[in-house]
Amino acid sequence: MVEDDAVLISAIQQGDEDAMAQLVRRYYDEILRYIYRLGSPYEEAKDLTQETFVAMLQALPAYKEQGTFKAWLYRIARNRAMIYVTRTRRSVEFTDEHDSLHQVSDLEDQFSDRSDVQELLASLPAKQRDALILKYYHGFTAKEIATITKTTVPAVKSRLFQGLQKLRKRAKGVME
Repeated sequence: MVEDDAVLISAIQQGDEDAMAQLVRRYYDEILRYIYRLGSPYEEAKDLTQETFVAMLQALPAYKEQGTFKAWLYRIARNRAMIYVTRTRRSVEFTDEHDSLHQVSDLEDQFSDRSDVQELLASLPAKQRDALILKYYHGFTAKEIATITKTTVPAVKSRLFQGLQKLRKRAKGVME
């Protein structure tokens, strides 16, 4: 039986290590995929994922539910990834080397050639790319994305709209 996040968090706050392991297992793969999509090389994405869970465990004793736990965890992951990208000033590169991190998204379904989607995403400004990844790969609502990215719902909606417009425009150029 899969326990709900709030039950696991409560158990972790009371020192239950099995609950901690279960919560980490529940979110590890999707946090790894998210950090990787934000532009971290695979090995660094694994390290940043570990750092995300360490930070989560450190912050969990003071955690108060305001929105979803998942959105709170993604905000921690995003902060870790953005610090890395800013610190290294690396450009985003997606490779086929780690196909296990790839899952078809609603976004890719909108384009005829899925292999171009990662390249097109990489060409977007970071804020638009982040909003699109959170929406179409991870299924967050605009409100949850606003919480994760510490911005407003209208700003998220604008980033999604503008990002999709740019993707469509660039995809049209790639297909011609």
